[in-house]
Amino acid sequence: MDDSLRRAALAVSAAEGGGVFDRLAGDLAQIMGVAVGFIAVFADASRSQMRMLAFHLDGRLRTPFTYVLEGTPCASVVGKEFYCVPSGARREFPQGDLFARLELESYAAFPLNDAAGAPLGVIGAMDRQALRDPASCEAILKIFALRVAAELEHGARMQADGALQASEDRYRAIFNAAADSMVLRDADFRIVDVNPAYEAMSGRRREEVLGRDVLTMSPLEMNAEVRLLHQRALAGETVTFESRARRKNGERFHIETRGVPIGYQGRPHVLYVGRDMTARYAAEKALRASEEQYRAVFNAVADALVLRDAEFRIVDVNRAYVAISGYSREEVIGLQRVVANPHESEEWIRAMHARALAGEPVMLETTRVCKDGTRIEVELRGVPIEFRGQPHVLYIGRDISQRKLSEETLRASEEQYRAIFNATTDALVLRDANARVVDVNPAFLRISGYTREEVVSDRRWIFAGPSMSPLAKEMHRRVIRGESVHFEVQGVRKDGSPLHVEMHAVPITYRGMPHALGMARDITEHRRADEQREALEAQLRQAQRMEAIGRLTGGIAHDFNNLLATIMGYVTLAGERAESGGDEKLAHYLEQSLGSSRRARDLIQQMLTFSRGQRSNPRTLNLGAAVEGALTLLRGSLPATLEIRSDIRRAAADVLFDPVQLDQVLLNLAINARDAIAGPGTLEVSVRLAPAVGLVCASCRQPFAGDFVELAVADSGPGIAPGILERMFEPFFTTKEVGRGSGMGLATVHGIVHEHRGHVVVESGQPRGSRFRIFLPPLAADTQVPAETTAQAAGRGARTRLRGRVLVVDDEAPLAEFMRELLSGWGIAARAITSPREAIEAFAADPHAYDLVITDLAMPGTTGFGLARDLLARRPDLPVILYTGHIDPIAKRELESAGIRALLTKPIEPDQLHALLRSLLP
Repeated sequence: MDDSLRRAALAVSAAEGGGVFDRLAGDLAQIMGVAVGFIAVFADASRSQMRMLAFHLDGRLRTPFTYVLEGTPCASVVGKEFYCVPSGARREFPQGDLFARLELESYAAFPLNDAAGAPLGVIGAMDRQALRDPASCEAILKIFALRVAAELEHGARMQADGALQASEDRYRAIFNAAADSMVLRDADFRIVDVNPAYEAMSGRRREEVLGRDVLTMSPLEMNAEVRLLHQRALAGETVTFESRARRKNGERFHIETRGVPIGYQGRPHVLYVGRDMTARYAAEKALRASEEQYRAVFNAVADALVLRDAEFRIVDVNRAYVAISGYSREEVIGLQRVVANPHESEEWIRAMHARALAGEPVMLETTRVCKDGTRIEVELRGVPIEFRGQPHVLYIGRDISQRKLSEETLRASEEQYRAIFNATTDALVLRDANARVVDVNPAFLRISGYTREEVVSDRRWIFAGPSMSPLAKEMHRRVIRGESVHFEVQGVRKDGSPLHVEMHAVPITYRGMPHALGMARDITEHRRADEQREALEAQLRQAQRMEAIGRLTGGIAHDFNNLLATIMGYVTLAGERAESGGDEKLAHYLEQSLGSSRRARDLIQQMLTFSRGQRSNPRTLNLGAAVEGALTLLRGSLPATLEIRSDIRRAAADVLFDPVQLDQVLLNLAINARDAIAGPGTLEVSVRLAPAVGLVCASCRQPFAGDFVELAVADSGPGIAPGILERMFEPFFTTKEVGRGSGMGLATVHGIVHEHRGHVVVESGQPRGSRFRIFLPPLAADTQVPAETTAQAAGRGARTRLRGRVLVVDDEAPLAEFMRELLSGWGIAARAITSPREAIEAFAADPHAYDLVITDLAMPGTTGFGLARDLLARRPDLPVILYTGHIDPIAKRELESAGIRALLTKPIEPDQLHALLRSLLP
């Protein structure tokens, strides 16, 4: 038996080409060792007659013939199961003249069924001797039956494909002749096609709506709702909605639209069928509200419907379910288990039920098991619904074979392929295995700028430039091998403009041959937007970095100010004592120390200016005149080998600027130019009115525009490298050797210019020359310039002997002690306390023990403002002076609200403090 089965397997695998059924029938008779091997199929639609497809007798192929099925042993086989008469066939079927005429004694046959289980015919064997091994006969016949059934199905499909191709014109005629409006939309909700009924109903021509992705008759406010229905339909669900629609001429009417999921060119689409329901609207509304009418609709659906509640109980089934499954409605209502599905599917169907109850439409392919045991492959969709106020799931069972046949019909439609291909907004290009362009759509021609004649049959990579061609070729090879790819390429359009596209390419079979379909999307503008976004992000990062560095610089300067105030104070006291003692050498030493301290103070001022913690003292300046005066002093600070040229236009508008800081800006830029030139060269300084359009500040990285007064400093040096341009305004960043710079020059320029609401633009002509352009806003006619304070003017007066009692409060013990000694030297009875709490206690003991209080701003536990308010609450007429090294400016109204008479900054100038005390002490 094993040898016979092996021979049977080899025979069915080797048979192919024309005459395959004749060879299979002959091989069957030879392997089984019988006189007759035959294959018979239905000869008529009623399936009452059979036609011999192949009939082998005694080793020879005989002429096919037709016979009546009833009364033959084949009637016991067709659509049923294996049947065998080992001997006595002539006696059992006396009406069969074939048995008598050929003296046949035995019969064995196996049914031929298609993949869905539908009967096709019978394959069998007959002999003049008794069959010795019926089991072996069944096994061999089963092997041959599988191959014959496959060949029969294949032939039927080929015949159907030919008929389908011939019916394309009929399809278009049906589509166009339909009385209902038809609109075909793709997965992106874009309109691919409409029929004449749509044009008549809407009043819009086909060209007006193709490619649109919004509703054209229903209200636009329903767009979002219908898009959700569209997604459900794409998932396989038939959807329906009603609306009060409007024709192009404004006329309103009721429309019912049904969305049917279809496949088109291998992609999901939805065909929307619209029907004017104006005349029947009222009647249908009443119908839906009626339980009896609900029953009529439920039972009228051709698909099998099963309604289950949250507990998985069957609540209702329709007539189609009863007819297809064989179970009556009474048999299944109330059951909490699967009925018409395999029992082994219970667990995952229940899991699907839970997902549907949570609001998710679900779908799966499963087997329907009818009451009589018949199995049918179905698509089962579960839709969450609310029934009588409770969550339920409606299950819709549909025969898959019919749906697949419809999908194949749509995919094979060349006319529909063309409609969608041309309506797609992305560029489409179809290439064969040799990369030859077979087809392109209008979007391709629009994006590329070429005509169809220029690209079809060409092998050029239109969207990929020369550098990208190897990538495009490799992607094409991968797609032809069956892989889908996604990549980006850069090239140029026909007019030479740059082009950046995102390319998706997928393998498809076109007219029986492998092809690659490329879908290109123009992302040139998207890329340009990305580049602009990256530039803005770089500006933001630079601004954040400058802000962080500024805060760090300000913090360091604040702490160093406290130390320097003590150092300078004691050096000043020591210098006064050395002068009074007549020790000139010691006085000289101390003066040198004080000079170094002042230079340290100036460096701190630069740091404070950069961090915006030090407020400037702006004045109305004619920038041209001020620069001319500064250049007179600047010439003495620069080497004679450096030629200074100027182009000063005094007619330029006035600006609001601190003259001292203007000198500092010019000096820093001039020193930078001197160090860059490092020998003979030229320094050019100019002042002029300059409108700014589309400029970007080199230090804060912000764009600016408008009318400005420009101060420009240019040098003939070697220029500035790009890497240095990125960091040159950072504090302490320098390219000079150790000892030649602090790294604060350009940081100070940044702080001063931006403090005066200006910007800096740097131009470098590397390898020769650079120019720093400072843009300052012109002074408005109504600008109020702050006047010099009384304390500042008084600070220049002569120092005299003072009297009074002063309390000094500062948490820095060395600074507090210095202040006590300084005041004591002026004749003041001074007391220094380092704790605000102790100061409050001492003052509370005797509020009139002091004529004036000097307090630091930042102290542990409180601030100078808090201390002042506490002391003034006990004695309102008490003069309080606040001094600080903090970088943040303090508003005048804040000082006044705390009752503070004056504000001093560290390090304190003794003359200024002396004049202030003289004005406040009794």
